[in-house]
Amino acid sequence: MEKDYTYGVARIRALESGLLTDDDMSQLAGMKTFEEGLTFLRDRGWGNGNESLTLDEMMSVEKEKTYRVLEEIVDEPEEYAILTLPDIYHNLKAAIKQVCTEQETANVFIDGVGEKPQFLKECIREGNYERLPKGMAEPAKEATEILLRTGDGQLCDLVIDRAALEAIREAGKNSENELIQKYADIQVTVADIKIAVRGVQSGKDAQFLDNALVSCAGISVSELKSASVNGIEGISSYLESAGYKDGVEALKTSASVFECWCDNLVIEEMKSQKYRAFTIGPVIAYAVARLNEIKTAKMILLGIQNGFEEDFIKERVRKMYA
Repeated sequence: MEKDYTYGVARIRALESGLLTDDDMSQLAGMKTFEEGLTFLRDRGWGNGNESLTLDEMMSVEKEKTYRVLEEIVDEPEEYAILTLPDIYHNLKAAIKQVCTEQETANVFIDGVGEKPQFLKECIREGNYERLPKGMAEPAKEATEILLRTGDGQLCDLVIDRAALEAIREAGKNSENELIQKYADIQVTVADIKIAVRGVQSGKDAQFLDNALVSCAGISVSELKSASVNGIEGISSYLESAGYKDGVEALKTSASVFECWCDNLVIEEMKSQKYRAFTIGPVIAYAVARLNEIKTAKMILLGIQNGFEEDFIKERVRKMYA
């Protein structure tokens, strides 16, 4: 039986008023300078009051704030673990690469989630994979051996990225909450679609898709793989038949518009939780919304910093939850 989250949802409702809107993101994308953009976010409470924070540091602070809200409202971390899985597996990937290359690249780990980077590197360096969290031992060992044997960073990434998707799928299956179940499936669905499109565009073979795609309810992996033989046209035809006509239109426009469409699917699914009051659903939806706005704000500011035109940036702006 699910826990009653009436109090937690009441707090989330108050926090939702601080979320950035589509208009806010449009205004941010119209900033003339990178510093103006940072000031825009600081004025809305982003960061920790230290004006010398870099963009990455500010985004890290905002992620930590989001996870802190979850910790304060949700008694059992397992109930929201699905949200941290991408960052946890990112850290595993970074640890493997640092150990195998013997290069201590700075600022590659995401703070506040999972095991400490030093512990991950220690397990990998010593070959004690069984000490890693559940589900990580086999992919960590496989990815490490591949990187040491071939030096192929992309193949290493493929192994860990697939493991992350499998972990997300299992977290959804093991949850009693309908939203978390849907969130898990749509995350895997969107990832599979992106993988197939990127794979075809970069000339990957069928074996790549066999190794990368993870089964889900949103699409048929076997049909998607079969369709990919006929390139983007084949994938587009399959997606349209599967009910993703808008995604096909986005793909025809540009790769960036398509990626934006993929991310927007997740946010649209979350919006149904605005009208729920007693389950963990609105809490999870708020956290997803925050992570989405952090990702989008960073993308906008990087676009401004690199001198991209406003229209080019706005084309890539994700929809907001608020």
